Amino acid sequence: MAGYLFSLSDTKSLYETMERGVYSTLVNPKWNLPVQSTLGDYVTMSAGDSVYFFSDRKVYGIGRLVTIEGNDVVMENFSGATSKEELTEDSYNGKALVEPAFQTVKQNSKYVTRVMRWVIAFEPDPCMFTRGIDMDDLLSSDPLAFKSIRTFWKRSFIKLDDQEDTAFRAAILRRNLEALRMYKARAQQPERSYLAEHERLLAQTESGGTSLKMRELFASVRSSKGTFSSEMMVEVAILYQLANHDADSEKVFGRWDYLSHQVHASPYKPVDYMDKMDVFGYRYIESFEPIIEKYLVLEVKAGTATGDDLQQVMKYVDWVRQEYANGDYSLVSAFLVANNFKYDTIKSEMPTTERHGLVGYRPPVPYRWNDITLVRYSVGKDGVVHFSNYKL
Repeated sequence: MAGYLFSLSDTKSLYETMERGVYSTLVNPKWNLPVQSTLGDYVTMSAGDSVYFFSDRKVYGIGRLVTIEGNDVVMENFSGATSKEELTEDSYNGKALVEPAFQTVKQNSKYVTRVMRWVIAFEPDPCMFTRGIDMDDLLSSDPLAFKSIRTFWKRSFIKLDDQEDTAFRAAILRRNLEALRMYKARAQQPERSYLAEHERLLAQTESGGTSLKMRELFASVRSSKGTFSSEMMVEVAILYQLANHDADSEKVFGRWDYLSHQVHASPYKPVDYMDKMDVFGYRYIESFEPIIEKYLVLEVKAGTATGDDLQQVMKYVDWVRQEYANGDYSLVSAFLVANNFKYDTIKSEMPTTERHGLVGYRPPVPYRWNDITLVRYSVGKDGVVHFSNYKL
């Protein structure tokens, strides 16, 4: 399972959130790129994923995402929350799951309006420990395991892979061994403070209507040519359809157990200057989780892709091979997704994407890597995003 680290501005908000078992991040009422990116992070959340919180240099946990009976893991805070239209207090019916849905906050010396569009619920796993661990102590506990957290900058939350999630969990449990023993001595009775809030959410959502309206969103931002204007929306569509195991999408991309969005892929330097993979993921060897069979590298272009975009994909392939795949290209599958491809430049650059390597030592076995697939996307009027292989 994956994990998520959520940042809160103060310890008061931290403790209230941990007790309530409900979280919603504040985003811009306008449908800008950061809001689209946040949606891309939300759509890959699954029940059972770990939950951690960060405030005042310390990390707290441990929770796990749950579904409120009959609902998805991620719920719309109010009707129309997943919309390209700018949201105002008049644009919802005053019945948000988490209130106040609209808030005025101070940002860069100015007061601005922010809105809670989407809601998730979590429960203790096994406890929401009130004793946090300093970030420096956390990073020192298992240095090789931490990748995403080292680039946690200017974001409300970040996704952790299995290895990083295990390291988070280990560090927090070790810091709270005495509290854990006390918890076990109470006949393993979980904290109950969150239950009333979850029951309230259930009562408010029994009439339905809280699911993310993704098809409607895709249809509303579709151009007359059947494309998206922003690469971010293509990424969101891919993540949403693969995370929900859309059969047609999986015929093209395959099935992936872990998917993440905008993952940094360059040596450590100022975060604003780091390259990011549009989509990164991996799948396990079936029946042998968490042993990884293959890593996913996916680059997106909203319009026409060129030979330069192939080289960008290969930069990420080389990075994943080095940082994740122990030097083995055969563990990586790559995709370049676009609405169209510039045939001449793609064809001339394709030979440069080939890689060669050795597997094993006694004796080494040579292999040739060319596992890169070109994929065309189009958006139907019904909001279904279609993918098909592009042949040179």
